[in-house]
Amino acid sequence: MQHKIDWDDLRIFLAVGRRGSLAAAAAKLGVHRSTVMRRIERLESNLGLQLFDRSAQGLALTAAGERFVPHAESIEEKAANMLQAIDADHGRPSGNVRVAATFNLAFGLLPSLVARFRAAYPEITIDVTGTLDGYSSIHPDHFDVALRTLESDVREHEHMVGRRVAKLPLSIYGARAYFANRRVPKRKQELGGHKLLLGNGPLGNIAAMRWMSAVAENAELVYRASSMLLLLAAVRDGLGMSCLPRYLCDGEPELIRAFNVPEEHCADLWILRHAHHRDNARMRAFTDFMLSEFRKVF
Repeated sequence: MQHKIDWDDLRIFLAVGRRGSLAAAAAKLGVHRSTVMRRIERLESNLGLQLFDRSAQGLALTAAGERFVPHAESIEEKAANMLQAIDADHGRPSGNVRVAATFNLAFGLLPSLVARFRAAYPEITIDVTGTLDGYSSIHPDHFDVALRTLESDVREHEHMVGRRVAKLPLSIYGARAYFANRRVPKRKQELGGHKLLLGNGPLGNIAAMRWMSAVAENAELVYRASSMLLLLAAVRDGLGMSCLPRYLCDGEPELIRAFNVPEEHCADLWILRHAHHRDNARMRAFTDFMLSEFRKVF
């Protein structure tokens, strides 16, 4: 009997076997737990074996699963050795990394980080494509790495693998000209009477915008826009106050930060790639560098 086995399924099998739970394996791999369960079920179906016993305490390897572990680990070791050999043949990482990022990140954060990355890895060039939602409007064959801001529910991205970097801090901002004859609010209770700028479309549904709209019910809504960059332009021109990322605004001399949005209403920043893309040397160099730099910033 021929068995069709996907290496990613073996990788997930080993993660579950080593950690004993879907949640722990999913956290390690940077995917949703439903993805882990689906991959385990597919592997069991392809092999015609039950690899795990399910219980309320988690997943435990069956006897067949125990016998399968060394074979999976052997493939894991061979794959790692193969990638090391390829990297050694090429010397320093080189080539091109294609990055899909939201316009906000591509405009406000990436240029300085890419400049530092290029100083460390001059043999690697970077192609950046800005999109409204990070990656989904781009065919997976057209990018290597996606920088994506996600709310807590990541099920729509379960076909991606990657790592959570940090919370992206947000604050309420207004222009110096706007505050020329107004008091700068220092807490949400002081937003009453101010002019408010909110998001529309998908931007209007993010947690931070919903929070701002709820706590500023006595403010005057004067403007809506579909992107943070459009809101930033309107705030800069004195139309009113809005909720904006600090990485876009703290370097703006004409803006004043009033107060911070509670962390629980801020989105997560993830570095993602499609599961079927090979994790080559230049991609590892880029993602590891960006992880380190992002964590310095946030």
